[in-house]
Amino acid sequence: MANRSCLWIPQGVCSTSGNIMCMYKSNFNMPVPSLFDGSADCTSGFMSARYTDMCDTSHALVGTWYAGYEFALGDSMYIHEGPLNGVGCVTQQWKVDGTPINNYNFQLCIDEEVDHYHMYESMVNTGLAGWEIDSDSTVTFTNEVTCISGDDTSIASKTGTIILSGVPSTAQCSSTITGSIWVEGCTLAYITASRFKHKIIGNYQIASEGTPGSIWIDNSHYLNWIGCDCLRYKAPWYICQFCSTFTNGAPANPSPGASYAGALWVDSQFGCTHLSYIGCDGNKYLAGAGEYPYT
Repeated sequence: MANRSCLWIPQGVCSTSGNIMCMYKSNFNMPVPSLFDGSADCTSGFMSARYTDMCDTSHALVGTWYAGYEFALGDSMYIHEGPLNGVGCVTQQWKVDGTPINNYNFQLCIDEEVDHYHMYESMVNTGLAGWEIDSDSTVTFTNEVTCISGDDTSIASKTGTIILSGVPSTAQCSSTITGSIWVEGCTLAYITASRFKHKIIGNYQIASEGTPGSIWIDNSHYLNWIGCDCLRYKAPWYICQFCSTFTNGAPANPSPGASYAGALWVDSQFGCTHLSYIGCDGNKYLAGAGEYPYT
Protein backbone atom coordinates (compact mmCIF):
# COMPACT_ATOMS: atom_id res chain seq x y z
CA MET A 1 0.00 0.00 0.00
CA ALA A 2 1.39 3.41 -0.92
CA ASN A 3 -0.07 6.85 -0.45
CA ARG A 4 1.33 9.49 -2.78
CA SER A 5 0.64 12.86 -4.39
CA CYS A 6 1.26 14.61 -7.68
CA LEU A 7 1.90 18.35 -8.03
CA TRP A 8 1.77 20.67 -11.02
CA ILE A 9 1.87 24.47 -11.43
CA PRO A 10 0.24 24.99 -14.85
CA GLN A 11 -0.83 28.21 -16.50
CA GLY A 12 -4.11 26.59 -17.48
CA VAL A 13 -5.90 23.27 -17.81
CA CYS A 14 -8.35 21.40 -20.00
CA SER A 15 -10.55 18.92 -18.15
CA THR A 16 -11.58 15.54 -19.52
CA SER A 17 -15.08 16.99 -19.86
CA GLY A 18 -13.65 19.58 -22.29
CA ASN A 19 -13.85 22.65 -20.05
CA ILE A 20 -10.85 24.99 -20.19
CA MET A 21 -9.57 27.45 -17.60
CA CYS A 22 -6.48 29.59 -18.07
CA MET A 23 -5.26 31.56 -15.04
CA TYR A 24 -2.10 32.98 -16.59
CA LYS A 25 -2.50 36.73 -17.25
CA SER A 26 -6.27 36.67 -16.67
CA ASN A 27 -8.20 38.98 -14.36
CA PHE A 28 -8.55 37.87 -10.75
CA ASN A 29 -11.28 35.31 -10.01
CA MET A 30 -12.96 35.06 -13.37
CA PRO A 31 -15.77 32.43 -13.32
CA VAL A 32 -14.39 28.89 -13.43
CA PRO A 33 -16.35 26.16 -15.27
CA SER A 34 -16.58 22.69 -13.81
CA LEU A 35 -13.18 21.00 -14.09
CA PHE A 36 -13.91 17.84 -12.10
CA ASP A 37 -17.00 16.35 -13.74
CA GLY A 38 -15.35 14.19 -16.39
CA SER A 39 -13.49 10.88 -16.20
CA ALA A 40 -10.37 10.54 -14.06
CA ASP A 41 -7.47 8.19 -13.34
CA CYS A 42 -4.54 8.09 -10.93
CA THR A 43 -2.06 9.28 -13.57
CA SER A 44 -3.65 12.44 -14.95
CA GLY A 45 -6.52 13.08 -12.57
CA PHE A 46 -9.43 14.92 -14.17
CA MET A 47 -7.28 16.85 -16.67
CA SER A 48 -6.73 15.86 -20.29
CA ALA A 49 -4.12 18.63 -20.64
CA ARG A 50 -2.12 20.98 -18.41
CA TYR A 51 -0.77 23.95 -20.29
CA THR A 52 2.82 25.10 -19.59
CA ASP A 53 3.69 23.49 -16.28
CA MET A 54 6.02 26.00 -14.58
CA CYS A 55 6.95 23.72 -11.69
CA ASP A 56 10.68 23.90 -10.85
CA THR A 57 11.52 26.51 -13.49
CA SER A 58 12.65 30.12 -13.79
CA HIS A 59 9.97 32.27 -15.37
CA ALA A 60 9.92 35.89 -16.53
CA LEU A 61 6.67 37.79 -17.06
CA VAL A 62 6.85 39.11 -20.62
CA GLY A 63 4.62 41.81 -22.09
CA THR A 64 2.20 44.06 -20.25
CA TRP A 65 1.26 42.75 -16.83
CA TYR A 66 -0.78 44.48 -14.12
CA ALA A 67 -1.32 43.81 -10.46
CA GLY A 68 -4.68 42.07 -10.27
CA TYR A 69 -3.75 39.38 -12.82
CA GLU A 70 -3.72 35.69 -12.01
CA PHE A 71 -0.39 33.90 -12.45
CA ALA A 72 -0.82 30.16 -11.99
CA LEU A 73 -2.80 27.22 -10.68
CA GLY A 74 -1.45 25.01 -7.94
CA ASP A 75 -2.82 21.61 -9.00
CA SER A 76 -2.58 18.67 -6.58
CA MET A 77 -3.69 15.06 -6.87
CA TYR A 78 -3.79 12.73 -3.85
CA ILE A 79 -3.81 8.96 -4.25
CA HIS A 80 -4.56 6.55 -1.38
CA GLU A 81 -4.39 2.82 -2.02
CA GLY A 82 -6.79 0.52 -0.17
CA PRO A 83 -7.94 -1.22 1.80
CA LEU A 84 -7.93 1.97 3.86
CA ASN A 85 -10.35 3.68 6.20
CA GLY A 86 -9.33 6.99 7.74
CA VAL A 87 -9.48 10.76 7.73
CA GLY A 88 -6.70 13.08 6.65
CA CYS A 89 -6.12 16.85 6.71
CA VAL A 90 -5.07 18.22 3.32
CA THR A 91 -2.92 21.36 3.31
CA GLN A 92 -2.17 23.34 0.15
CA GLN A 93 -0.09 26.48 0.45
CA TRP A 94 1.50 29.17 -1.70
CA LYS A 95 4.59 30.94 -0.36
CA VAL A 96 6.65 33.90 -1.57
CA ASP A 97 10.29 33.82 -0.45
CA GLY A 98 9.26 31.37 2.24
CA THR A 99 6.42 33.47 3.64
CA PRO A 100 2.94 31.91 3.35
CA ILE A 101 0.48 34.06 1.38
CA ASN A 102 -2.42 31.68 1.86
CA ASN A 103 -3.18 28.35 3.47
CA TYR A 104 -5.99 26.03 2.39
CA ASN A 105 -6.98 23.13 4.66
CA PHE A 106 -9.77 20.61 4.35
CA GLN A 107 -10.58 17.09 5.55
CA LEU A 108 -10.42 14.15 3.20
CA CYS A 109 -12.28 10.98 4.18
CA ILE A 110 -10.91 7.72 2.75
CA ASP A 111 -13.08 4.59 2.76
CA GLU A 112 -11.63 1.92 0.49
CA GLU A 113 -12.60 -1.52 1.82
CA VAL A 114 -11.02 -3.34 -1.11
CA ASP A 115 -7.62 -3.28 -2.78
CA HIS A 116 -8.35 -0.18 -4.82
CA TYR A 117 -7.21 3.43 -5.00
CA HIS A 118 -8.93 6.61 -3.88
CA MET A 119 -8.02 9.67 -5.96
CA TYR A 120 -8.79 13.29 -5.18
CA GLU A 121 -7.70 16.40 -7.12
CA SER A 122 -7.78 20.01 -5.94
CA MET A 123 -6.55 23.39 -7.24
CA VAL A 124 -5.57 26.73 -5.72
CA ASN A 125 -4.71 29.78 -7.83
CA THR A 126 -2.49 32.76 -7.05
CA GLY A 127 -1.73 36.09 -8.69
CA LEU A 128 -0.07 39.47 -8.52
CA ALA A 129 -1.04 41.81 -5.68
CA GLY A 130 0.40 43.24 -2.49
CA TRP A 131 -1.24 40.42 -0.54
CA GLU A 132 -0.05 37.67 -2.90
CA ILE A 133 2.96 37.86 -5.27
CA ASP A 134 4.32 41.41 -5.02
CA SER A 135 7.94 41.26 -6.25
CA ASP A 136 10.55 39.25 -8.12
CA SER A 137 10.82 36.27 -5.82
CA THR A 138 10.94 32.54 -5.25
CA VAL A 139 7.35 31.31 -5.40
CA THR A 140 6.51 27.86 -4.07
CA PHE A 141 3.42 25.68 -3.96
CA THR A 142 3.27 22.88 -1.37
CA ASN A 143 0.84 20.07 -0.61
CA GLU A 144 0.67 17.40 2.08
CA VAL A 145 -1.78 15.22 3.98
CA THR A 146 -1.56 14.59 7.73
CA CYS A 147 -3.51 11.79 9.41
CA ILE A 148 -6.37 12.77 11.71
CA SER A 149 -7.89 9.40 12.59
CA GLY A 150 -8.17 5.79 11.50
CA ASP A 151 -5.70 4.18 9.12
CA ASP A 152 -2.63 6.14 8.05
CA THR A 153 -3.80 8.62 5.41
CA SER A 154 -0.66 10.77 5.54
CA ILE A 155 1.21 11.85 2.42
CA ALA A 156 4.60 13.53 2.71
CA SER A 157 4.96 17.16 1.72
CA LYS A 158 5.77 17.93 -1.91
CA THR A 159 6.86 21.35 -3.22
CA GLY A 160 7.09 22.98 -6.64
CA THR A 161 9.23 26.09 -7.12
CA ILE A 162 9.23 29.00 -9.58
CA ILE A 163 11.98 31.65 -9.66
CA LEU A 164 9.84 34.55 -10.87
CA SER A 165 10.99 37.84 -12.42
CA GLY A 166 9.36 40.74 -14.24
CA VAL A 167 6.66 41.25 -11.57
CA PRO A 168 5.03 44.69 -12.07
CA SER A 169 4.46 47.22 -9.32
CA THR A 170 1.61 46.28 -7.02
CA ALA A 171 1.20 49.83 -5.66
CA GLN A 172 -2.44 50.84 -5.35
CA CYS A 173 -4.01 54.04 -6.65
CA SER A 174 -5.77 56.56 -4.46
CA SER A 175 -9.15 55.39 -3.24
CA THR A 176 -10.64 58.67 -4.47
CA ILE A 177 -10.35 57.57 -8.11
CA THR A 178 -11.53 53.97 -7.69
CA GLY A 179 -14.14 53.18 -10.34
CA SER A 180 -12.92 55.74 -12.90
CA ILE A 181 -13.31 54.69 -16.56
CA TRP A 182 -11.90 56.73 -19.46
CA VAL A 183 -10.36 56.53 -22.93
CA GLU A 184 -6.60 57.14 -22.74
CA GLY A 185 -5.16 57.60 -26.20
CA CYS A 186 -6.62 54.61 -28.02
CA THR A 187 -6.98 52.32 -25.00
CA LEU A 188 -9.74 52.00 -22.43
CA ALA A 189 -8.37 52.68 -18.94
CA TYR A 190 -10.02 52.13 -15.58
CA ILE A 191 -9.20 51.96 -11.87
CA THR A 192 -10.23 48.59 -10.53
CA ALA A 193 -12.13 48.09 -7.29
CA SER A 194 -8.85 46.80 -5.83
CA ARG A 195 -7.29 50.17 -6.82
CA PHE A 196 -5.05 49.06 -9.67
CA LYS A 197 -4.93 50.86 -13.02
CA HIS A 198 -5.71 48.56 -15.95
CA LYS A 199 -5.77 49.32 -19.69
CA ILE A 200 -7.70 47.35 -22.31
CA ILE A 201 -6.13 47.32 -25.76
CA GLY A 202 -9.01 47.17 -28.21
CA ASN A 203 -9.27 45.71 -31.67
CA TYR A 204 -9.50 48.38 -34.38
CA GLN A 205 -12.85 48.36 -36.14
CA ILE A 206 -13.52 51.31 -38.47
CA ALA A 207 -12.99 55.01 -38.81
CA SER A 208 -15.76 56.69 -36.89
CA GLU A 209 -17.53 60.00 -36.79
CA GLY A 210 -18.14 59.51 -33.09
CA THR A 211 -16.75 61.72 -30.37
CA PRO A 212 -13.35 60.67 -28.98
CA GLY A 213 -13.84 59.28 -25.50
CA SER A 214 -17.27 57.77 -26.20
CA ILE A 215 -17.89 54.36 -24.61
CA TRP A 216 -20.81 52.01 -25.31
CA ILE A 217 -21.97 48.38 -25.52
CA ASP A 218 -23.02 47.14 -28.94
CA ASN A 219 -25.83 44.68 -29.73
CA SER A 220 -23.31 41.82 -29.82
CA HIS A 221 -22.45 42.53 -26.16
CA TYR A 222 -18.97 43.92 -26.87
CA LEU A 223 -17.59 47.01 -25.16
CA ASN A 224 -16.66 49.74 -27.70
CA TRP A 225 -14.98 53.14 -27.54
CA ILE A 226 -13.69 55.95 -29.76
CA GLY A 227 -9.95 56.64 -29.45
CA CYS A 228 -8.19 59.99 -29.68
CA ASP A 229 -7.52 59.18 -33.36
CA CYS A 230 -11.30 59.12 -33.97
CA LEU A 231 -11.18 55.41 -34.72
CA ARG A 232 -13.54 52.87 -33.19
CA TYR A 233 -12.11 50.11 -30.99
CA LYS A 234 -13.71 47.00 -29.52
CA ALA A 235 -12.69 45.04 -26.40
CA PRO A 236 -11.10 41.73 -27.44
CA TRP A 237 -13.42 39.56 -25.30
CA TYR A 238 -16.36 39.42 -22.95
CA ILE A 239 -17.90 36.83 -20.61
CA CYS A 240 -21.58 36.39 -19.87
CA GLN A 241 -21.33 35.89 -16.11
CA PHE A 242 -21.97 32.37 -14.82
CA CYS A 243 -21.65 30.72 -11.43
CA SER A 244 -18.04 29.82 -10.69
CA THR A 245 -17.09 26.41 -9.33
CA PHE A 246 -14.17 27.97 -7.42
CA THR A 247 -14.84 29.58 -4.05
CA ASN A 248 -14.84 33.39 -3.88
CA GLY A 249 -15.87 33.40 -7.52
CA ALA A 250 -18.86 34.72 -9.41
CA PRO A 251 -22.42 33.83 -8.42
CA ALA A 252 -25.06 33.07 -11.05
CA ASN A 253 -25.86 35.79 -13.57
CA PRO A 254 -28.29 38.23 -11.91
CA SER A 255 -29.97 38.91 -15.30
CA PRO A 256 -31.49 42.24 -14.23
CA GLY A 257 -33.33 42.68 -17.53
CA ALA A 258 -33.12 44.72 -20.72
CA SER A 259 -34.34 47.88 -18.98
CA TYR A 260 -30.81 48.10 -17.48
CA ALA A 261 -29.05 47.66 -20.85
CA GLY A 262 -26.04 49.94 -21.25
CA ALA A 263 -25.20 50.20 -17.57
CA LEU A 264 -21.40 50.05 -17.13
CA TRP A 265 -19.36 50.00 -13.93
CA VAL A 266 -16.14 48.86 -12.24
CA ASP A 267 -17.25 45.80 -10.30
CA SER A 268 -16.36 45.24 -6.64
CA GLN A 269 -17.53 41.61 -6.69
CA PHE A 270 -15.31 38.50 -6.59
CA GLY A 271 -12.02 39.42 -8.38
CA CYS A 272 -12.49 43.20 -8.10
CA THR A 273 -10.43 43.83 -11.27
CA HIS A 274 -13.01 43.67 -14.05
CA LEU A 275 -15.58 45.87 -15.75
CA SER A 276 -19.22 44.83 -15.65
CA TYR A 277 -22.12 45.90 -17.83
CA ILE A 278 -25.63 44.92 -18.86
CA GLY A 279 -26.10 43.81 -22.45
CA CYS A 280 -29.13 44.38 -24.65
CA ASP A 281 -30.45 40.95 -23.59
CA GLY A 282 -30.52 42.01 -19.93
CA ASN A 283 -27.66 39.76 -18.81
CA LYS A 284 -24.56 40.83 -16.90
CA TYR A 285 -21.30 40.70 -18.84
CA LEU A 286 -17.67 40.91 -17.71
CA ALA A 287 -14.64 42.35 -19.50
CA GLY A 288 -11.10 43.12 -18.41
CA ALA A 289 -7.56 43.94 -19.42
CA GLY A 290 -6.33 40.38 -18.97
CA GLU A 291 -6.45 37.51 -21.43
CA TYR A 292 -9.64 35.61 -22.25
CA PRO A 293 -9.55 32.76 -19.72
CA TYR A 294 -11.22 29.95 -21.68
CA THR A 295 -8.71 29.23 -24.45
